[in-house]
Amino acid sequence: MKYLLSAIAFLMLTAMSCKKDKASNKEDLLPPITQTGAKTFGCLVNGKVYIPKGSNGSGTPNYRAIYELFNGRYYFKVLTERYTNNSFDGEIYFSIDSCNQIGTYPIRANKNRIVYGGGFFGNCGISGFDTTTYQSGSFTVTKLDISNGIFSGTFFCNIKPANCDTIRITEGRFDYKF
Repeated sequence: MKYLLSAIAFLMLTAMSCKKDKASNKEDLLPPITQTGAKTFGCLVNGKVYIPKGSNGSGTPNYRAIYELFNGRYYFKVLTERYTNNSFDGEIYFSIDSCNQIGTYPIRANKNRIVYGGGFFGNCGISGFDTTTYQSGSFTVTKLDISNGIFSGTFFCNIKPANCDTIRITEGRFDYKF
């Protein structure tokens, strides 16, 4: 009987610790990686969960994607915003140049780039016109279905702007239907 009670106690403690570990895993708070046009976006920024949310009250969506032809090349642009208590908290915007098929696209400051800013980033950011900030990483487009309007993939990068610590964006995922 003593061994049975010990075994039950051990199993209960093990189960409780598994739940705690899962709840503390920030990746579990991100939307799943999908390819269905689920209109999801999320990533970790220096280990903090970034998901578009809230509103500025204008009716503009806090997550949108654009696929456009510009100067003979197709671009995918993704724009996201976060609002906390109706106040702007941060944004992530990225553009993939010459995106016409699934595959991996390297991130560079002057092509296939990420722009970010706002309080979520400690008021550190780079503008859309900054082509000098060091950026490394990649976008992996896993689904590009223009006829059904689905654009999906994953991304990660390191960005080192002047006068700020390196920003590490990991576990990035997007799935959009336009």
